[in-house]
Amino acid sequence: MNFIHSIKFRFTLWYLAILSILLVFLATGVYVTLSKNLYKNFDQSLRNRAEQLAGFRDIIPIVLGGTFEEELGEVVSFYYYEKDQLQQISQHKLGTDLPSLLIDKALAGESSFTTIRIEQKKGLRIFFTPYTPTNPYIRPLRRPLKHYGSYLLQTWQQTRQAEQMQPGPPLLIPKAALVISRPINDIEIALERLFSILCWAVPLTIVLAGGGGVFLARQVFCPIEKITETAKKIEESDLSRRIDVTSKDELGRLATTLNQMIARLESAFIRQKDFTSDASHELRAPLTVIQAESTLSLQRPREAQEYRKSLEMIAQESEHLAAIINQLLTLARADAGKEQQVFEIINMADFVRDLCSDVDIVCQEKKLTLKLERFDESFVMGDTRSLRNLFHNLLDNAMRYTSEGGSITVMVHQKDTRVVVSIKDTGIGIATDEQSLIFERFYRVDKVRSRSVGGSGLGLAICNNIIKGHGGSIRVESEPNKGSTFHVTFPVLSPIAPYSKG
Repeated sequence: MNFIHSIKFRFTLWYLAILSILLVFLATGVYVTLSKNLYKNFDQSLRNRAEQLAGFRDIIPIVLGGTFEEELGEVVSFYYYEKDQLQQISQHKLGTDLPSLLIDKALAGESSFTTIRIEQKKGLRIFFTPYTPTNPYIRPLRRPLKHYGSYLLQTWQQTRQAEQMQPGPPLLIPKAALVISRPINDIEIALERLFSILCWAVPLTIVLAGGGGVFLARQVFCPIEKITETAKKIEESDLSRRIDVTSKDELGRLATTLNQMIARLESAFIRQKDFTSDASHELRAPLTVIQAESTLSLQRPREAQEYRKSLEMIAQESEHLAAIINQLLTLARADAGKEQQVFEIINMADFVRDLCSDVDIVCQEKKLTLKLERFDESFVMGDTRSLRNLFHNLLDNAMRYTSEGGSITVMVHQKDTRVVVSIKDTGIGIATDEQSLIFERFYRVDKVRSRSVGGSGLGLAICNNIIKGHGGSIRVESEPNKGSTFHVTFPVLSPIAPYSKG
């Protein structure tokens, strides 16, 4: 079989698809989580730095004086408004204009973060936060007020000296925006490396997992292929082969189940073969008699009495042949599940009593005594035609194998939730080792005598099928030369059941 059309291929594809989705989600989660944590820690460091700078007294004059020591790559700036003009105090320039909206938010008391790109796509993380100077009076020089980092005095002390030398109106800075920026190159490099690693690791993992999946699929499905090969060698003519069971896992249980199924099929084929052979044998006997008697009658002229005798024998064998065929058809319909049954509520005591009244005439002709000892009123659900056939077969067997002067006893008694119909005779009995076989098709206890009295070996098999269809059971108690008792058990209905229908 082509690998592409095999279960192994589909299993591997599903495995790789699920694994790919999980790896993509995992890689995305790792990248996003690490990125968030790095930026979160970086932002927290900017917050801590802002709190540290806010704790410095006269930080603005220190920045103005040029003596403020910034950390590596760090740029600290102060922004405030003077005469509606935004002014900046810083020792360095960022090389780009900052968003005035974020500065205004900081002046309004709201902190915020942003990331900008400057030359060569260098990334800067910038923190805007409000700042209130501890000494808001700063005296400027007479030069135009632009970037205080270049035009104001270098220290606060120099500013005070300039105030004494050239007094002028003081510059009031009641509040400002503290802006701290740091490069994020290290974070971006780390994330780029992680992204590169994930882009290589995920596909490589999928490829390796695919190879491992194919290997595992072959290992898993190898026993199934062996089962398939063994099953191909099993034919109708040879059902003796069995699948080797080498494990106790699901495949081992599958092999065991298949072996049990093959054993049932083998048993069914054997039964079918035996049934065909027995049926042919049973049908051949009356046909042989009919053919022989017809041939003898036609060989030479005979007296009317001899012709009559031959015709009576042919009629008898034909009747026997018809009975066998009818029984075979009954069993065939039961096996195919085509036996139509109409279940209704039956009073078992009345039902069996009516049957016995019909059989009593035959018993008298055969000089047998029919006894009705106990009849408990009980109700069952059953098909009238099938039950009539069941009890007729049992009573017919009792009469057939009971000698003249013998007796047949019938009882109907209820025991808990079951009703038992017992038919006891004083006939030839059944050996213990044969009692489990009498319900098989074409089995006879006394084959010679059974054939002489017209038995076909199908009656009890039909009885067994009928009782199983009614959810009951049948068993026999017997001793050779002491008679037999057949107990037929049905599930009983409530006594009020018949009256609740109307």
